[in-house]
Amino acid sequence: MAGSYAALNREVFDNPKKYEGRIARKGGSKKLYLDFFYHGIRIERSTGMDDTPLNRAKVEKLLAAILEQKKLGTLEFAKLFPGASEEEKAFHTRLEHREYAPDARGITFGDYVTRWYGTIWPNFPSHTKREDYRSAIDYWLLPYFGQKSFFHITGIEMQKFLATLKHRAGPKVGEPLSRARVVNVLQVFKTIWNDAVEEHRWTLTDPCRSLKKHLPKKRKKVVEVFRFHEWGAIIEAMELYYRPVAKLMVLTGMIASELAALKKTHIRDGFLYVEQSIVRGEESDSLKTEYRQRRIPLTRAITGILEQATTIATGEYLFTMENGATFTAEKFQRRVWTRALAKAGVKYRKPYTTRHTFAAWALAIRTDQNRVVNLMGHASKQMIYEVYGRYVEGLEKDRLKILAYFGRDFKRGS
Repeated sequence: MAGSYAALNREVFDNPKKYEGRIARKGGSKKLYLDFFYHGIRIERSTGMDDTPLNRAKVEKLLAAILEQKKLGTLEFAKLFPGASEEEKAFHTRLEHREYAPDARGITFGDYVTRWYGTIWPNFPSHTKREDYRSAIDYWLLPYFGQKSFFHITGIEMQKFLATLKHRAGPKVGEPLSRARVVNVLQVFKTIWNDAVEEHRWTLTDPCRSLKKHLPKKRKKVVEVFRFHEWGAIIEAMELYYRPVAKLMVLTGMIASELAALKKTHIRDGFLYVEQSIVRGEESDSLKTEYRQRRIPLTRAITGILEQATTIATGEYLFTMENGATFTAEKFQRRVWTRALAKAGVKYRKPYTTRHTFAAWALAIRTDQNRVVNLMGHASKQMIYEVYGRYVEGLEKDRLKILAYFGRDFKRGS
């Protein structure tokens, strides 16, 4: 059987026009095969049926239908052979003058991401966003979804994925990620999912449509602030070079990434304009929200720090690391901040606590709440009422010291 098949195989190749198609068997197999030419390519496909008289009659009808469709130009290769390779289906579909949409069963998440990295990802305007996406994809998404086809990524599969989102290292190892971090990972997934669905015109059900009820519960936001004596101890323990920038954080409510981007041109007309930030070494005109672009009145305390920085600065930025490198929140926190709090014997809190401290201190000295909203770059009073307001009573005993630290012209500013 094998020899006769090989001989006929050669004859078919030598005389393709003579053989429109045939039913064949291969040596060692009991299955019936379709054997025909299409677009100059020999197509051999197993029918999965054993060679019996009844099955042969069925396959003969199938072959006759295929050859008739081929003659009429109505044959759709991708529909006839859904298990063929994506390359084969794309090749024949183009020659059929149709648009090819690969089956969602045939494309894995990992394969698509590989191509997505080369076509979509580089177009993200922000370097920070690109790296955030790559981190979520490589660390969380690819290990779980890499070998799964888009067709098999369902709502149930997403619930299983959520259960795996736990800290893999550090003091919280084994604990579930926070709701905010889970949402960020899902946002990256949804971006890739939507790109794939749109590109291939799939009509798949969104697997994230019902995930909200399965997300971790929101944790009650606990905002801590420094008491005046704690702040004094931290400044005293901090390296002299970095004291001005730390003081400016508490005096203005600015965060490290905003301070890193400050230039002499941002000081004008009696105000300090907050217009840019530097995150991971990349300068951006976009702040956290549109309200974060703001202007801060120059008090005597703030002016003194800025004048000193202007005198010392040798480049365009007012503040740098001591070695002249770009000032970054990460380096400041790791190299300066952590050491200062440890030396001062103060309970560790992140540098962002200085922003919370500014708000709480401003309220403690009875600054108008609308003014605090504007100085911090919030959209409304909600944050002031719900988060910072509760700290005013605890800071009452520090009120006069805070007022002296901010300066009485702080309350007169507009």
